[in-house]
Amino acid sequence: MLNVKYPECDNGMMINILKCRKLCLFLFTLLIFALITPEFASAYDGNDYDYHRHTTLEPGEYKAYDASGYYGGYVRRGNKIKAEITVLLGDEIDVYLLDEDQYEDYLEDANNTNVSKAFTYIEEGSKQNTKQFSYTYDVKYDGKYYIVIDNRNNSQPDDALPTGDVDVEVKYSEIWAGYGGLFYPEISFEVILICATIFIILIVIIIV
Repeated sequence: MLNVKYPECDNGMMINILKCRKLCLFLFTLLIFALITPEFASAYDGNDYDYHRHTTLEPGEYKAYDASGYYGGYVRRGNKIKAEITVLLGDEIDVYLLDEDQYEDYLEDANNTNVSKAFTYIEEGSKQNTKQFSYTYDVKYDGKYYIVIDNRNNSQPDDALPTGDVDVEVKYSEIWAGYGGLFYPEISFEVILICATIFIILIVIIIV
């Protein structure tokens, strides 16, 4: 039988092999990061709407949409609410963006109960007597927010007076402008993704 001898690796060669292995893992991780980052970024840049709704309202009716889609049913400070409302058929309507307390006041107005004064609303996300309205609102406080489509003669002095049925298209999204929430709303999703990826790369280099 032939006595085959395999080449032995000294310590220097083993170190070089390990270095090459770590370098390959690093380059592979970097490649994966480069491929997935645009997909993650585009998923949260607010270029499209998460929700498309269509409603028909008779005179005296309204429809409310809960804009609090993430974080357990509330919008975090630093995020944005983006919406586009279009009347497809019919006359002018009123559009209101309301926080939770304002929405309770609006319901009292809609039910004609305990109404001592007109309800308040968030001006940046509201418009009366309109057939088309779009906005992006920077959320200033954590909480629930509602987009209300109103075809009523409500308590506001300058609201639209209903003349008949209206068909309305409503599109809206919550844009994740930051993951820091209450303390660090300015930290973007991309920054956190980069930091997490660098951390994983360092762990791989150290333990492999």
